[in-house]
Amino acid sequence: MKELTNEPTIIIDDLELPILNTGKNGKIYNCYVEPLQRFKREIDAMLSHHNRVFILRMDVHVDAHSPTNEKMTRFLRSYVSRIQRNYKTKNVGTIWCREVEKVKKQHYHLAVMVDGSNATRVSKELLRMADEVAKHQKLSIGYCDNASYLIKRTDLAKGDYSTYKAAFERLSYLAKERGKTIKAERANSYQTSRIKPRLNEHGDIFTAGDDYKKAIAAKASRSKQVAPKTTATDKPLHMMTDAERQLPLFA
Repeated sequence: MKELTNEPTIIIDDLELPILNTGKNGKIYNCYVEPLQRFKREIDAMLSHHNRVFILRMDVHVDAHSPTNEKMTRFLRSYVSRIQRNYKTKNVGTIWCREVEKVKKQHYHLAVMVDGSNATRVSKELLRMADEVAKHQKLSIGYCDNASYLIKRTDLAKGDYSTYKAAFERLSYLAKERGKTIKAERANSYQTSRIKPRLNEHGDIFTAGDDYKKAIAAKASRSKQVAPKTTATDKPLHMMTDAERQLPLFA
């Protein structure tokens, strides 16, 4: 995770994406490239499974400093499991980073991605479940302003990447270099889920803008082209006539 960039945009999979790397004071911060690449691919993996993907940003605060991410791991294990049960889905995308800054205890920036088919109350439900899990584990949830995004494959198919780019720019903040490490600590600075992506019509990993309907059609076309295996000894099945059915089994 050593490669850094302080550019306002980055090109990933031939798509130019904005980076939120300017502070309130106008200072420009470096961002790690590897997390930015992972963030995009996780969004794309979710889009390969769902026509709409809902993304929500929040923060997770711990009660005391820890040199490991065990508390965050335990929180996510319970939180993701609850989301999966609630929405009856196995696909729950997560992106998080660990920050320490000037305070002695770390906090975590978190983004959650779910199927956005019913996005009306998703935000409130996700925050409610996060609050319940956090309180049980003596953690707390920090709410973010304008924290949700609904990315639609239909918009991307039309060439409208405005929401996609806005969501990526918001998530790019999690890749900034500042505040990530403390000397003598070896805890991971960031982590993502590993949603297995579907393939596009060319058999390549699905990326933003791919039309999954074409992928389905291509898969169906390929399956029709596969002929059943036969051998020289194969014979067509013989259907018995009514007369033959009346004959005794043993002569």
